[in-house]
Amino acid sequence: MDGRSDLAGVVLGGRYELHEPIGAGGMAVVWRARDHVLARTVAVKIVAAEQGDQDRIRREAQAAAALSHPNIAQVHDYGEMAAEGRVFPYVVMELVEGGTLGDRMTQGPVAPRVAMRICAEIAAALSAAHALGLVHRDIKPANVMLGPTGAKVVDFGIAAATAPSGTGELDIEVLGTPAYLAPERLIDDAVEPASDVYALGVVLYRLLCGHSPWTSEDTTQMLTAHIYLEPAPLPPVTGVPAFIAELCERCLIKDPSRRPSAREVSALLSRGAGNPAAAAVDTASAAAVAMALGATDPARDTPPAGAAGTAKAAGADGPAKAAAADGPAKAAGTGHRGRWAIAAALLLAAGAAGWLLIPGDPEVAPIAAPSASPPAAPRAGRSAAPVSAPVSGPATRRPTSAAAVPAPGLARTTAPGATTAPTAGPALTTEPVPTSTTVTPPPGPGPGPGAEPVTRTWSSDAGTLTATCASPSTAEIVSYEARKPFKVQSADRGPASAPAVTFKHGSTLTTMTVTCSAGQPASTTT
Repeated sequence: MDGRSDLAGVVLGGRYELHEPIGAGGMAVVWRARDHVLARTVAVKIVAAEQGDQDRIRREAQAAAALSHPNIAQVHDYGEMAAEGRVFPYVVMELVEGGTLGDRMTQGPVAPRVAMRICAEIAAALSAAHALGLVHRDIKPANVMLGPTGAKVVDFGIAAATAPSGTGELDIEVLGTPAYLAPERLIDDAVEPASDVYALGVVLYRLLCGHSPWTSEDTTQMLTAHIYLEPAPLPPVTGVPAFIAELCERCLIKDPSRRPSAREVSALLSRGAGNPAAAAVDTASAAAVAMALGATDPARDTPPAGAAGTAKAAGADGPAKAAAADGPAKAAGTGHRGRWAIAAALLLAAGAAGWLLIPGDPEVAPIAAPSASPPAAPRAGRSAAPVSAPVSGPATRRPTSAAAVPAPGLARTTAPGATTAPTAGPALTTEPVPTSTTVTPPPGPGPGPGAEPVTRTWSSDAGTLTATCASPSTAEIVSYEARKPFKVQSADRGPASAPAVTFKHGSTLTTMTVTCSAGQPASTTT
């Protein structure tokens, strides 16, 4: 069974008819499928699991199904199929139409304000998962879909229940992608919320300045950098506040106990993106959620509203169900030196295996868990200045390791000239647009240096869209939504000279097109 074509037409569980494969990884193939019971299109992930992994996958699917958040692709069902004498677990998930964040990053720079909004939504999703004791373990651009209502985190199928460290033996298979693996994942495969925050910090860094925080030539060097090498400071980027640069640095701290919680990351990024509604705390609704989840102190655990691209996608992150959700305590262990020895042996094995990154693409399939032997001359870890918001979780948590002198062949990234973001003029406005009418921004002075890009929302009888200027003459659609009875027929989000969304109802087609002139967006509806 090749997992790609020979299953087309197969019906799983008496209801899910497989149509075509839409994605594949080292352990699974994702299919577009039709749910004949509920008459909807879904995604079905078939996992090539080992015999002992089936129970784990079932438990994790059950846990992921409990997640309900506008920035998380919902898990609908779990089942098992028999083929070739083996049992293959499958997970049925919400199908999110749209490209991945990874696809968008290959098309050119992302406006800083858009990057902060996307990462705020990812953080909101993680906060909801962490509140239930779940860790994603593989946050990367390929696992973030950019749908009509904003970002959605997918592939919670390898999510795991929070565990502060391994059980005495280092798992040979560390689930995750090398470019985004936190140091504690490599040293003792600790499963904790802070590891997701670290991965998100790498994503944020890459979105804001266009490259990784480290320079590495192969996977072994990359994994060694995660453990020993401090990331290059985020270079100044027009439109990125200083507190966001500091936040990115805190997300990448080697010691997981010093990283911010996903909830704090979501609130700060929402503020940086100019979305005060998402950054604010709705105490009443959060208290209700806290009581539903059994939180003992709703006021303390109140999360910010989910940072979504549209009003439909906004929602509360949910309170912390346990101290581990926002930063669990990690008890000091006596077997840490032994884990370093195992890590050293695995790093040597990694070097012998010769894992190489695909040129220009640091994201590769899940790999075995190599780690690095500590260099002979360790140095003290970074001493980041404390911030006003305290790090969640008890202070007794054991740091994973102090940073050490990087191994030979590794170098910090030398940041090129600062990426210049598009500039902005007036604040966000909403202007209804009648059919076949051109909407032009009000006259005013052009955007000056250092200003944030202008973001505007337009409405028509067919739908609404929000867009910004990725450059003075290039537009990018941030979000869009059809108005009943219209549906989205096609969408070109850009960045492009004239990205557009077409809505359809019967034989009626309505297209909303966005253009930018001198950094000012305008919309035409035809």
